[in-house]
Amino acid sequence: MVKKDTATGDTEAEGAKTEGAEKDRPVLIQITVPDQTVAGAIATALVERRLAAAVHMTEIASVYRWQGAVHQGPEIVLTAKSLAGRFAAVKALVDELHPYDLPPLLRVDIAQTSPEYAHWIAENTDG
Repeated sequence: MVKKDTATGDTEAEGAKTEGAEKDRPVLIQITVPDQTVAGAIATALVERRLAAAVHMTEIASVYRWQGAVHQGPEIVLTAKSLAGRFAAVKALVDELHPYDLPPLLRVDIAQTSPEYAHWIAENTDG
């Protein structure tokens, strides 16, 4: 028997299907790092471990508040193309390899992309 949630109107089976689809949804994960050495190590590990299909590395100038003071300087933003269901594993890897006390890590959901590109991301992240 399938139970229906009276608040949402969803059935258990529909909820399970939605949850499964969510983990396969393409996402961008942004990670800010201090230099090329760290950027290369994290980017390579993400792709080698199939946690990301690709990683772009972009040099940036950052201004941020940390421990009560305003800082500025060069950093590198990694933009990893991955799946929502891989975020926890990406975070664990970043926590392991990142030198910052609080690694800047953001998951950005992709509202739309081509089915072919979404398939490529999934194929290359064990999706």
